[in-house]
Amino acid sequence: MWNKLKGAAPMEMVYVPAVQAPAGLIPGAGERIAADECYIELYIESCRLAEARKFASRFNGIVYSFVSLSREGEASAKLAAVSKPEKLTELDENSLDKVITVSKQMMSAVPWRGGSLGLEIGLFSIKTGNLLTPVLDYVTKVSSAAGGSFVGAVKPFLPLITEGMDLIAGQRKDTAIEVAIDTDIALQAGGVHAIIAAPKGSIDLAKISLDKDDRKLLLDGKPLNRGYCVLSIRPTLLKSDYGEIPELKEKYAAFQAAIKANKMKDAQDALTVFRLATIASPDLITSDAQKLVKKADQKLKDAFPAGGIAAPATKPHEIEELAAIGLYS
Repeated sequence: MWNKLKGAAPMEMVYVPAVQAPAGLIPGAGERIAADECYIELYIESCRLAEARKFASRFNGIVYSFVSLSREGEASAKLAAVSKPEKLTELDENSLDKVITVSKQMMSAVPWRGGSLGLEIGLFSIKTGNLLTPVLDYVTKVSSAAGGSFVGAVKPFLPLITEGMDLIAGQRKDTAIEVAIDTDIALQAGGVHAIIAAPKGSIDLAKISLDKDDRKLLLDGKPLNRGYCVLSIRPTLLKSDYGEIPELKEKYAAFQAAIKANKMKDAQDALTVFRLATIASPDLITSDAQKLVKKADQKLKDAFPAGGIAAPATKPHEIEELAAIGLYS
């Protein structure tokens, strides 16, 4: 990754693909990941900054992630995010040598379709009070607006995020790469990973573990005194933002509007459109798509009982948001 960032100095990194973590500390750790049976999430758990000591002034820590993974019926999904967690802002030299627990979500639930997970991730320190600060603020705002799980919504923002990071990382006097990696991961189970600023072969990976209190990295039971970034890849059966899937949200609103207008035929047609879009949605695993369609079918039956006559109601039908359908209730 650093070779791409406009001449940054060569660095040696150690990638730990399986960090020992206390039971129950990281949700989903050790749980099976199977194609089309779950979603996956990406979190930054903790970090330790070391390269920032070159700055005489205050600095910000930022995390950049770029994920590519298989997507049903389409080309590979690409998701980019830049985050400036609150605990990594306006730091000074007294913040060095401390472990900063972040537990920041970089990618919300995305369906896992199998294959490998392409992951670029980097932890940077950026000097404050110069021209890079507004650029950093702009890129993080763009990343936040893009969201973290809807590929179609993120796609228009990808060039802004990646080119913004190229600009930031290319300012070598004001930017320090703490740790970074570009790798492909064959996911089989959720777990904890780490990137450590250390020469390859200098650390016994079998002795790396995660502290149960502040998620700092331990080497043979003692705090690791190097720069690092700890991340987790978590499987989950819940996609809490399903109600915000753009194309489904729009089609469900049309279905609800037809019910409100007491037009059974229009409601049936709108339900058919919603059903087809839901079953084909690359943002849902199959079981959730089927459940969502079943919930919508029931809404139609409740609105129009046998005979096609609208059900009597004491108050007008209110248009319900897709998020209120209760997919997981």
